[in-house]
Amino acid sequence: MVSFKLKITNPDGLTPRLAAELVEEANKYESDIKLITKTESCDLKSIMNVFGTEVRCGDEVEISAEGIDEGKVVEGFKITIASYHF
Repeated sequence: MVSFKLKITNPDGLTPRLAAELVEEANKYESDIKLITKTESCDLKSIMNVFGTEVRCGDEVEISAEGIDEGKVVEGFKITIASYHF
């Protein structure tokens, strides 16, 4: 299992567009990928689950991956996160 933390700095928090970008990236991998907040955890491959989480500006979230391609997940997400203002 691998994981990394991400601080949300977007003034609007995790917007639908940013959530969709995370879900799109997660769906590139076979591993199980989760978005973990202080109060909940959800399947990052499900847009409806991600929309249901409340993530505000200043919140820190964790993205964890477990599976055969988990090593590639962190690198892929680093590229996606660098492309958008999370």
